[in-house]
Parts: sequence; structure tokens; C-alpha cells
Amino acid sequence: MHSRNVALAVSVLLLPFSVLAQSAFEVTSVKRNTTGSFGWSITYTADSLRATNATLAALIQSAYGIQLDERLVGGPSWVRTARFDVNGKAAQALPREQLRAMAQRLLEQRFGVALTREQREQEVYALRVAGGDGRTGPDLRRAADDCLETGERTVLKSSTGATPTFSGWCATMAGIATGLSRNLGLAVVDQTGLPGRWDFVLAYTPLVPDPSPVAGQTNLPTVFVAAEEQLGLKLERNARGSVEYVIIAKADVPKEN
Repeated sequence: MHSRNVALAVSVLLLPFSVLAQSAFEVTSVKRNTTGSFGWSITYTADSLRATNATLAALIQSAYGIQLDERLVGGPSWVRTARFDVNGKAAQALPREQLRAMAQRLLEQRFGVALTREQREQEVYALRVAGGDGRTGPDLRRAADDCLETGERTVLKSSTGATPTFSGWCATMAGIATGLSRNLGLAVVDQTGLPGRWDFVLAYTPLVPDPSPVAGQTNLPTVFVAAEEQLGLKLERNARGSVEYVIIAKADVPKEN
């Protein structure tokens, strides 16, 4: 991740592909978007899903919490090119993760989406707790368990005094690992064993230099040193790691309404 100040609210749990939630959106609408625009959005309000000009691939990534494009593979070519406006309205305000489960059900019912998982062996970085006592660093703090539902964002300041290169709130360790992988160019697999959600800030020099660095912000450590000193976590290269990929086994062009 090359931006010098990236905020991340991660990670929605990857919910089971066979959605167990008994509820569904009370009202749904799916329409093909033919504007030719490349801009798109997927947002959740307290009681709804609203997607504009989104591909089915983007809708699947949002509903299932798949945060890297390359981890979603397969399916007919149109799932990454055809654009849709999709709306789902619940009868009442619900927790965000329940709305995402309902979005999964909408994709199953309206698009005929069926997904499978597959573990693939490849070189990765393992994210682990650096110290033997299990303690984390000064810039990693446990968030409230209901932080997604309350929407209360905690903004931390880096212990280094620098502007964070990578920061987040209400994040799972798996989500932090995913964010780090964008900068390292290799998958980062969470092996910390730390449950729950976390707020964090991390100040480091990106592997790809920022063309417009923060004034006066030089000599920051590498991401490897910063992760250990600031978060209390370490990144270890593993030539034979395992990464989960999500495969689109089936998808149908929906009927509009």
C-alpha cells in the first residue's frame, strides 16, 4: 500500500458461503447500469445495502469480506465487466455483519452465486506476535467488540510522532495482514492468534517511495522494523505458505426489477 496515510476499517469476517442467517432484505432491486461510467460505490446504511455501477465481482468481495482482488477467481467474464445498481432494504436497523450476510443471500438468490474455497501453496509472510509474553506494541490497542455496530472510530497518534503510513480502526488481525500484503507484494497470513478487533497506527517507509512524502518525515524504519517496534508483531518470510482463494463456481445474469 503506497499511500502515506491509509485508513482502514478492517476486516469484516469472511462469513460462511452457506449463509445461515434466517433473514433477508425485505425489498431488493437489481438493475443493469449502462452509463459507461467507471466510478462505482458499495455502501451500507443502518438498514440497507446500496450499490451503484458495481460489478458482481465487487459485490461478492464486499459481501464476503474478500479484500484482495486476486483472491477472487473464476466465474464467467461478465462478472468483472457488467455493471449493476443493487439495493437491499431491511425492515429495521441491523448490525453491519448481519447486513452483509443478507447481501450474500441476495447474491445467491438474484445472481445465482455459488462460491468455493481453495488453499493454494505459495510464498507468504507470516504475521506473528514478536514477544514471547504475547504483549503487543504501543501503537496497537484492542477495540471494543461492538465497534462495527456503534461506528465509533478511535484515532490513534503514532508513538513515533510521525504521520502514519498505514492505520485502521476496528480491525481484525486478518484484516491487518491483508493490508500489509498490499505493500509487500506477497500475501501476509495472520498467525498471531490474537482474537477480536484492534485500532492501530504504523509509520514506516513504503517499499515504493512516495512521490510526495510528508514534509520533514524522513528516516522512517522499514515495514518489518516498524511492525515489530510499533505493533509488537513480526513478519517472517515462508517459502511454502498456504493462501485461501475464493472461486466463483456459478453465477447467472440476473433478471432486473
